[in-house]
Amino acid sequence: MSVIAEPAPQLTLRAILLSIVLVVILAAANTYLGLFAGMTIASAIPAAVVSMAVLRLLGGGGILENNIVQTGASAGSSIASGVIFTIPALVILGYWKEFEYQWVFAIAGLGGLLGVIFSVPLRRSLIVDQGLAFPEGKAAAEVLKTGENPEQGVKTLGIAALLGGFAKLGAASGLRLFPDTAAAAAWVGKGIAYMGTNLSPALLGVGYIVGFNIGIVCLLGAVIGWNIAIPIYSAFFIDTDPALAAQVASASAEDAAYMIWSAQIRYLGVGAMLIGGIWTLISLRSSLFSGIKSGFDATRSGATAVIAHTEKDIPMKYIAIGLVLFTLPLLWLYQSIVHQWTASVPMTIIMIVAGFLFVSVSAYMAGLVGSSNNPVSGITISTILFAALILVLLLGRDSPIGAVAAIMIGAVVCCAACIGGDNLQDLKCGHIVGATPW
Repeated sequence: MSVIAEPAPQLTLRAILLSIVLVVILAAANTYLGLFAGMTIASAIPAAVVSMAVLRLLGGGGILENNIVQTGASAGSSIASGVIFTIPALVILGYWKEFEYQWVFAIAGLGGLLGVIFSVPLRRSLIVDQGLAFPEGKAAAEVLKTGENPEQGVKTLGIAALLGGFAKLGAASGLRLFPDTAAAAAWVGKGIAYMGTNLSPALLGVGYIVGFNIGIVCLLGAVIGWNIAIPIYSAFFIDTDPALAAQVASASAEDAAYMIWSAQIRYLGVGAMLIGGIWTLISLRSSLFSGIKSGFDATRSGATAVIAHTEKDIPMKYIAIGLVLFTLPLLWLYQSIVHQWTASVPMTIIMIVAGFLFVSVSAYMAGLVGSSNNPVSGITISTILFAALILVLLLGRDSPIGAVAAIMIGAVVCCAACIGGDNLQDLKCGHIVGATPW
């Protein structure tokens, strides 16, 4: 198989080294932010800005070289989400007394590699055929294009960055000059009436990128959850959970609304997200199978096929080989931790099946609302519930390692989902600027 010549250097030594430096910095920052505030942010845009500045000092770097830097840096910091949202559960359960570096490294590494493998077949379906927005990827591409042609849009970009930075610095998460949200709530009989909105400029940017239709869908979801489900639950079903009812009874209306959402209503969103993602896979099955088939056809065609470098994906035979090679270490990882083959073998099988399913859901959600707003916690909850159901059927309700096994599966899938969503964002950016997918 021959490939049309690439227009400029992409994967250079200095790009790799700069990516590694940015990974360390941005991953540490994202880890702290996630543990402190319970959420992380996509780092593609700051990585792109830093890359352009550093490479310009080193003699200049092209848009494709800068794209490689932001791709590596954003992927490295995304894996932090998969770790911090799952691994602490092992300490909370008492299975670990402290965080064991080698196992955390193995879980994050295997999960990340599987996330890449699972996301490659989705590129053509979600980016080319479906044309999803992938907000951070599109925004990073615009930043890179602006850096390539500074006279075009740099003033607008600078003003927007200053306004967004001032808003974030002055908000409740910074200097506390003004709140992060505008909200009001009141008790109406036994029910709660709530109205609120997040004042984040980042969400405004995401809304502008994803467009009116997707924005309306997100708004309807919020209305159903906060203005319909919470009032109904608080008025008619709160007594079904005595512990929650006791907490709500002594809380303000706004705090009570958040308690109910966290304990009960968020699962409506988890279910909607899961079914929406599965339905998307079903609706895209022809495109997905076509992409996989074309990958195998391209491998068999050998040197007779000529394709543009922007359409060059990892050959499917390498994807299949990689899946097998990474499955064996995953089996060893689970066996080394739970020391029970009757658990480790089902865990590995469940992880592979759930991994592709939830990486696909994560990639689709990242395409809709962006990686920063990608509900990875919901994906993790779905994975753990799915794994727990299967493990109960296989091991029984009284298995001493059932809970640990479910968390381990969730941890690897969560890491894979984080990398899968981020990888599609980076592939979207590369698709816009003309980079080679592989």
